[in-house]
Parts: sequence; structure tokens; C-alpha cells
Amino acid sequence: MRHISFLIYLVFAALVLLAAACDPLAPQATPQVIIVTPIPSDTPPATPTPPPTRTPIPTLTPIRTPTVTPFPCDDDSGRVEIFNQFRSPTAGTTLRYQVYMPPCYLESQKRYPYVFLLHGAANNETHWPGLGLVETLDQGFRLGALSPMIVVMPYMGSIGNDNTFPPDPSFETVVLDELIPAIERDFCTWNDREHRAIGGISRGGFWAYSIALRHPDVFGIVGGHSAFFPDDLRTVPAAFNPLELALNASFLEEANLRMYLDNGASDFSGISQELFSSRLSARGIPHTYVINPVGDHDDAYWSAHLSEYLAFYGRTWPRSADDLPSCLEPSP
Repeated sequence: MRHISFLIYLVFAALVLLAAACDPLAPQATPQVIIVTPIPSDTPPATPTPPPTRTPIPTLTPIRTPTVTPFPCDDDSGRVEIFNQFRSPTAGTTLRYQVYMPPCYLESQKRYPYVFLLHGAANNETHWPGLGLVETLDQGFRLGALSPMIVVMPYMGSIGNDNTFPPDPSFETVVLDELIPAIERDFCTWNDREHRAIGGISRGGFWAYSIALRHPDVFGIVGGHSAFFPDDLRTVPAAFNPLELALNASFLEEANLRMYLDNGASDFSGISQELFSSRLSARGIPHTYVINPVGDHDDAYWSAHLSEYLAFYGRTWPRSADDLPSCLEPSP
């Protein structure tokens, strides 16, 4: 008899649970953005480590309370300067670029940190502005949530789609030997690795990582947003291949690069980014890898996460132009 009573109790409990599950007002599980940040150890393991712990990414919130007049002039919007006549000897052609200058750039007479943002394949220098970059930066400055910065957006041209590397003509050479000198000559920039960043979308993300991993003395900060890393060494030789550098480059442990990657869960580029992240994790090299539960390899995804990208690049930079070094003095 007691067995029958127990069975009746189990049936009753199951009916109660089923009713709760069908209740539309019952709390539902919500997807979360996940972030992967391995912590280096003193003795990296000889064999691959288990997958790193995943925790929710914090919400971007203003860092400081904005004042009534947060800028040193009456303008609260930045502006974009267009350069259409930049001749690249390496590419053998004209490579256009655009430069975003923060509000009151001229009036402040300060040296600003700066970031190169590279576009995706089949796109051009208007890619980032088309995602809403100018509006996002201006709003972030008004809220005090983003650091004031200069943003350089070059057109990569056909040389950016070619897998050619130094000493052959290469987009890497365009960035290092042509664009950086031009920007630091024509703009008041803070010219050290901690205040010079590079990042990109898809193909641009490949170049950002290929360049930064090999030149951590030039760039201290690098980001890849749906970056695609080819695994064919016939296409991208090991010395320039981010996947191989993550696996074998002995200098990465000491490079002190601040690295960020992200993609949507449906993005095909996630395969190569996950492999890159796992290889860094196995060596205990710190980096941040974010997998967003919604998103594909498209502008809608990148636009939705633009403020997160900009917050990453400027995370350690001064929040106020008042705290930047003077343009009247040489760069620190």
C-alpha cells in the first residue's frame, strides 16, 4: 500500500512541475554574452588545458558623471577628415583614409591616443562610419563612458586582399611604414604602444592580429571582430599566420598585448577564433574572447557591439582631455 501511495505522490508532483513549465509567466532562461579570459600561470602546461571558464560580460556603464560642459569648447560632436590623395609607394596606388577627431580636438591642444580600424573584405574606408562609429563615439564622450580618441579608418585596397608579406609589398608595410608616419606627422597623437591600437572586422581583423602579434613594440592593443584566420600555411606562411603565432611564437608570453576577439554564435569566423583562443589559453596568454549568443557575419552584428569595441580600445586611456599630455610638448 505504501508503494502505491508513493507512486501516486510521484504522479502528482510530475503534474505540478509540468503545469509550472507551461506557465507563460514562469521565469525563462535568458541567453548571456560569454567572455573568456585565461589567466597566465608561471608554468604553462605541456598539454592542452580544459576549456576556460565562461562568465557573463559586464554591461558597459558610464565611468564618470558628465558635467554640464564636458568639452573645452562649445562643440560636443567630433568630425571626420577625408584624405583622398594619399599615395602609397608600397601599393603603387592611392589608398584613401578617413580620420575621426574627437570634439574640441583643435581647441584642447592635447595629444590623443589613436586606433586604426580596418574594414572587412569587399568594403572600404566608409565601413566603420556606416556602422555608426561617429554617433557612438560622440554619445560615449557625452556620457563619460568612452575615452576621447582619434580613429583612423584606411581603405585597404587590393593589397589588403592579397596574401603578400614582407619583404614583398604588403599591407603590413603600408600600415607600419606609410600610414603611421603620416598620422603622427599630421595629427597630435600619443605615440607609444600603450596608446596606439589596431583592430578590424573579418579580413581587417586578420591584418590587425598579423601585424600586432609580430610588432608588439608598435601596437599594445589589438582587436578582432569576427576576424577570419586562414589555417592554410600555403596561403599565409607561419611567420605571419595568427594561428601559428598563437601556437609557437615564443615572444608572446612577454609581449603584454591586450587582446580582444568576438563573434556571434552563428558566425563562421568563430571556428578560427575559437582555435586561436584555445591555443593562447593552453599557453596561459591573457586575452578576451566574447561569443555573443545572437549574431552572424554581418553589419547588423558589428553595429550592435560597436560601443563594446570602442570601450575595449580605450579602457586604460584617460577619460578626460584634461588628463592628456600637451600637444605643445613631444609625445611621452
